Amino acid sequence: MTSRSIKVKVLKETDKTVTVKFITLNRKMPVSKREFEERVASGLYDVVNAEKRSEEKN
Repeated sequence: MTSRSIKVKVLKETDKTVTVKFITLNRKMPVSKREFEERVASGLYDVVNAEKRSEEKN
């Protein structure tokens, strides 16, 4: 079985939470920052606006 990723867009990021929007479902959901990072690292989430997110960190 092939694993698939969920396309998400980061809407808001705070010290403890990240609010993501699921592109295909058109839903918003807050996720703890730790869980979000784990899900991105495992490939569960595919961040659509990753370029913008990496610029914000610098």
